[in-house]
Amino acid sequence: QSAMLGIETSDLHPDPERKSRLLLSATLRNRAPFVQALPHLEVTLTDTADQAVVRKVLPPEAYLPARQVAEGIPPNGELPVSLAIDADGVAAAGYRLYIFYP
Repeated sequence: QSAMLGIETSDLHPDPERKSRLLLSATLRNRAPFVQALPHLEVTLTDTADQAVVRKVLPPEAYLPARQVAEGIPPNGELPVSLAIDADGVAAAGYRLYIFYP
């Protein structure tokens, strides 16, 4: 039931310890009364004209430990996600974040 899964919040900011890296944090929300499998994340970095500069698709195993991937998202629950993105040489002004099941 992908329609019952959404991104509650998200934020992308520079890593204060490493200039070439961006830190993405998001909260995935399962509005279903049952456990749902984790979706893939599509992260798109955009320029000042909101045009895609870099796009990356991440399977659940790339953004969570295997134990959490197997558990899925609990019923009526939220799941925090944090990951670092290497953006060396990329002039990003914004981002888009989507979830999907392949």
